[in-house]
Amino acid sequence: MILLADVGNTRIKWGLFNDGVISAHGALAHADKPILEVLTAAWVKLASPARIVVSNVAGALFGEKLEGYCRERFNRVPEFVQPTPRACGVINGYSQPTQLGADRWAAVIGAYHLYAGPVCIIGCGTAITVDTVTGEGRHLGGLIAPGIGVMQRALAAAAPAIPQEPDGTVTLYARDTRTAVSSGILYAAAGLVERASTEIRVQQGARTKFLLTGGDAERVISVAQGRFTLVPHLVLEGLAVLAGQQT
Repeated sequence: MILLADVGNTRIKWGLFNDGVISAHGALAHADKPILEVLTAAWVKLASPARIVVSNVAGALFGEKLEGYCRERFNRVPEFVQPTPRACGVINGYSQPTQLGADRWAAVIGAYHLYAGPVCIIGCGTAITVDTVTGEGRHLGGLIAPGIGVMQRALAAAAPAIPQEPDGTVTLYARDTRTAVSSGILYAAAGLVERASTEIRVQQGARTKFLLTGGDAERVISVAQGRFTLVPHLVLEGLAVLAGQQT
């Protein structure tokens, strides 16, 4: 059994990989919380895995705390995924491959192995990311933009009089400020997704598969116009593929 962990800027997501299947998915928010407290809450009931494979974009401190916890709790040293020029049939499109986020690298690999190419991966988390892979496995690069939560906080900071807790309602004709904020921000996110996917489809062809993943993917896909497939655990899928290549 392999413990797969996707440590994002806001949440830690995990799953257990065994006999080709990922199960026992879980997720917890970790932002502004004690790291060891979060890890204990997440994994205190898990049996000791044979390996622990991690994508971490939450910073060095989180990585150090996670490693210490795994050594003590499981007597295992976690394997932190690092982007490389190529892996698992995919060529990294960044001019400096290590600058690509480990989560984006894992998601790209997971997408290519699940669907082949051409495929576009749209991550909807703390940031909205867009990555494209050709049918030959070449990652072309992508986009990074503020996610829904970041847009909400930025608007609240710039305009304190605007309510800081949007109510989640979505309509083109909002009749109160909270609804206007909820709707406007979601439409902004969906607009990026639609514009990028339209251009990518023109350049890569009608066969291109568009995948949405991340904590806000369901909200974005409810508004975005186009053919999108929701793949909630795409980073974990990529980590499973990478784990198989590193045995």
